[in-house]
Amino acid sequence: MRGLVLITLLALASIAGGQVSITTGSYLQDFGTTDITSWTNNVTYPGWYRSSGTFAGHQNITATAPSNTGGFYTYECNGNNDQKIGSRASGSASLIRYGVVFRNQTGYPIYSMRVGYRGYQLSLAENGSTVNTITVDYVVSATLPAITAGSTASVPALDFVQVMNSTIAGSNQITGYPCNQYRDISSCVAFATAVPNNQYILLRWTDIDDSWNDHHMAIDDLQVDFDLTGTACSTLLPIELLSFTATPEGAAVRLNWSTASERDNEAFVIHRGRAPTDMRPILEQAGAGTHQGLLQYTDLDNAPLSGLSYYLLQQIDADGSTTWSNLVAVDIGARTNGLLITPRSIGPDHFVLTTGWDGPFDVHVYDQVGRRVLETITSGTGRELDLSRVPEGVYLIVVRNGDRMLSGRVIVGH
Repeated sequence: MRGLVLITLLALASIAGGQVSITTGSYLQDFGTTDITSWTNNVTYPGWYRSSGTFAGHQNITATAPSNTGGFYTYECNGNNDQKIGSRASGSASLIRYGVVFRNQTGYPIYSMRVGYRGYQLSLAENGSTVNTITVDYVVSATLPAITAGSTASVPALDFVQVMNSTIAGSNQITGYPCNQYRDISSCVAFATAVPNNQYILLRWTDIDDSWNDHHMAIDDLQVDFDLTGTACSTLLPIELLSFTATPEGAAVRLNWSTASERDNEAFVIHRGRAPTDMRPILEQAGAGTHQGLLQYTDLDNAPLSGLSYYLLQQIDADGSTTWSNLVAVDIGARTNGLLITPRSIGPDHFVLTTGWDGPFDVHVYDQVGRRVLETITSGTGRELDLSRVPEGVYLIVVRNGDRMLSGRVIVGH
């Protein structure tokens, strides 16, 4: 789709074209509560793929021995409907890959991604000399990568290593673990080169046939946080942050955040900016020091920036050290004297610019590195803008009338 107007920026913008389209913030996937008895790539869970081979079906794991058949599975435990995905690489199903494809559509480079998930060991199989490990790697590509694509880099800190072991070598599969054997796994991936806008990231799990030691292994509750600020893999907040939101409230923006616990937390500072790389402090509140239990905070930005802006929560320790939250974005809409950019139904690359000014105004279009790619002049209060000939990307639209200037952004992409 070309010519998407950047009106509201959500954490997860859309899912199309075979990938999860990321704008900013976090991606969450808990695989839902509906039993999955079949699998279609990019349909069963949009953006998710598995390698070719056996889909062994859905398993309800109990304490009794589950299926001994190798393959890719969906799981739940004791009929609780909390779905997971995973595999048992055994026999002809000797190499099983599954993962999710993201596309950077933030308009900015992605410097890092912080990944967290829960890995479940759902059975205990034969005890061999090789520990059953589900490895994690990622692929960065200018085009949609296949689930079998060559790896960009492995991430050993995200590998899921079996939890339980057996002393009965060479036996058949002996027991099931109904979601009571698991590890919480998290790590941050700093990309060697920032991932440009519109490029793809495949995050992938691989299960190989570990001779005489192939358990049912599954993943759930995935969270991926994307960093656009350039502070790649900054330290996590020394608080358990439950939420941080920015919501239009009349002519202001309401900022809400909540914590489940705090440790030596002296203060919170709200930063705001037009771009993730240009954030400045605007509000401050005292922290609770050390506290266990739910705390809720609120503040109001009474003079927000018009159009699209970003907010960032900074936490300051008693010793002066500081850490940062995820970025959030809000669009409070055009003001009466602002630039309004609306799409035209005649084509996905055509827009109408409305300023509310009388008389002529100049229109300048700039790409992400500041190069002017288009310049026009109009004599009315509105102007049709045709961007069908510019390459995909994020563009800054600037209109001028004498000393007056307004601006806004649009995304042009396939």
